[in-house]
Amino acid sequence: MMATVSTQKKRIDSPIEDDKSFDFSSKSRVGEFQWKDVLIPENVGRGTVKWYYQRRSLAQYALMAGLGLYTFYSSASPSLRAAALGLLFPGAGLVAVCTIPSLLAFVISTAAIPVCLFAWFGAGGIAFPIFLWAATSGLAALLARDSLLEISAPLWTAICAIGIVYVTNQTTTANQQASEKRKARNDYLIRSVQQSQSDARVPEPGTRELSERNMRFVQWELDVGLAGKDDFSHHDIIDQFQTSAIRYQLYGTQNDLGLYQYIYAPNFHGYLSRAQRNCIEKSLSERVVGFWKWESMWGKFNAHDWDPCVKDNIMVSGYVLQAVGIYQSNTGDRRYEKPGSLTFQVTKNATYPYDFRKIAQALERNFDEAAYCLFPCEPNWLYTMCNLVGISGMLLADRLLDMPYAREVKERFRNALEEEFTTQDGTILPIRSELTGFTIPGLAGALADGVNSILCAAYLPHIAHRNWAFTKNESIKWNKDNRIELEGLVGADKIDAGNYKAGEGAIRACFAAAATEFGDTKIATELLRQVDEEYHPVTQTKTGALKNSGLSTLTQGAATRARIGGYQDWVGMITQGPPEHVKNGPILDDVSYPDVLVAKCYSHDGKGLEIVLYPGREAGRFKLGFSKLRAGAEYELGGQKKVAGKDGTASWEVDVDGRTALELKIRE
Repeated sequence: MMATVSTQKKRIDSPIEDDKSFDFSSKSRVGEFQWKDVLIPENVGRGTVKWYYQRRSLAQYALMAGLGLYTFYSSASPSLRAAALGLLFPGAGLVAVCTIPSLLAFVISTAAIPVCLFAWFGAGGIAFPIFLWAATSGLAALLARDSLLEISAPLWTAICAIGIVYVTNQTTTANQQASEKRKARNDYLIRSVQQSQSDARVPEPGTRELSERNMRFVQWELDVGLAGKDDFSHHDIIDQFQTSAIRYQLYGTQNDLGLYQYIYAPNFHGYLSRAQRNCIEKSLSERVVGFWKWESMWGKFNAHDWDPCVKDNIMVSGYVLQAVGIYQSNTGDRRYEKPGSLTFQVTKNATYPYDFRKIAQALERNFDEAAYCLFPCEPNWLYTMCNLVGISGMLLADRLLDMPYAREVKERFRNALEEEFTTQDGTILPIRSELTGFTIPGLAGALADGVNSILCAAYLPHIAHRNWAFTKNESIKWNKDNRIELEGLVGADKIDAGNYKAGEGAIRACFAAAATEFGDTKIATELLRQVDEEYHPVTQTKTGALKNSGLSTLTQGAATRARIGGYQDWVGMITQGPPEHVKNGPILDDVSYPDVLVAKCYSHDGKGLEIVLYPGREAGRFKLGFSKLRAGAEYELGGQKKVAGKDGTASWEVDVDGRTALELKIRE
């Protein structure tokens, strides 16, 4: 049985301001926000915190440069003068020395600037640009002779001044263009969101089952989750600092399996829950979180305390919190509330015991202490996506641990996101430097809009629907052949974030996942077709699982979510969890993997189960073990009757051949 979300349809070819009959105070049927909230507000991108840090950074630079120039013109020491000029720009003093060795050193140091900046951005290593700048000044002092190139001081002053003026003018122009774009976007936003909601088809809970093909894609995720503690053969191993890091692959796999469990098999635990626990616990291991030792040293100058949650590092704490919350919400298993149940092994001798509540308390403290409200991932770098994951974790902590912080901080968080981390056209920035207040332009465009639409969905639904409307209207275009073409892609939009390989298949998988969450199934279907047939052909593994060749483990998860998800499924999993009758029902707890695949396991009444199975390898007779049965009660499965033991367990052997539908019934 299917229900339709009905909303008032409007023409989408005229400006919203011209529609005098439109009721701006009416509410969305999903997310409980008013339609006017979807519009980009006038104060977007006009926050004061970032301006404070930007102006402070410019003032600090002006003082440093002024000191350098004063010393250059007032000192009699060539070495001191050369070193001082280096305060204007890394290597400026080397040019003033003007010898072959110094000019060669300048060329080398200049080539090293982007490398050091990348190390700062990519791994929080602020020590690298500081070292380069200091080293070039020191080297200039060492190489200095009796006379210097006097014209170098006014030359570098002019270069630096022109650079600042250029960046300022570019920023001003960009802001003006963004303001115009904001108006254009506001003309279509409400109607676009309404159209998505009116077209969305909402399956009744418990009516869906996985097809065998989609079950095989889920099987790949199960293979990742069930791999041994030291088995990383399913992962892309490149670096542990940026988006290809193993931790994101593990968190993503748990999220995918959690969504599968929430929609199709909430009454199946067994190897499914074990796979999720393995992902969570594997993410605490030294190979996965050991990177924080290095980032603490070169980003925080901390050589002894490498606690990954106490300060910053939401790219670990926020993701673990969400993963544990999803697992506990789906299963009711409270094991991770026990003290020390989540112990981070940063090095062999540096372990940090945490639990679900303690991690949530760490996030609460960090949000409170941060000037921006959002707090850093890499040392000194604020990533909006990680903070959106973390605040979703706080929503789960609110529901499961009775910690109302997510509700209490909501207005401050929303204001910070829109005013400090959003451009004046409504686009959420992926990153901002905590120290300087500046962002990195052109890092990502359409991809960020698509991903943010999912990440905001549970906490800030009006912003989520706004971002999906950006994606749907500006990046996804249907051509005359009824095929989707993507437009306006820049930077990371054309890279698979999980393995850094160039191509446009990964963004299609991400957009497809967003499309399913917002009910645009036609878009999702076409994008998945392109992924499977044009960009990353489907292959079968030794276990029978299906995977897209060349797609990273991280992005494979996005494709899986697109295949198995539906309208507002992610939101429901985060904000509601399984209904009470599901929680009260029996649990399918003992199933052999990969011999038996579970396409559905759902309790409609809290007493019995509807089960759909497929053979993982070959047809055969397999054991099914159940728990949470009524002790001493008689149950029937596949024509076989059993009496549940005193511990509420019982098991049956059943034949599984092709699609095998079973019903566990209590005989009352």
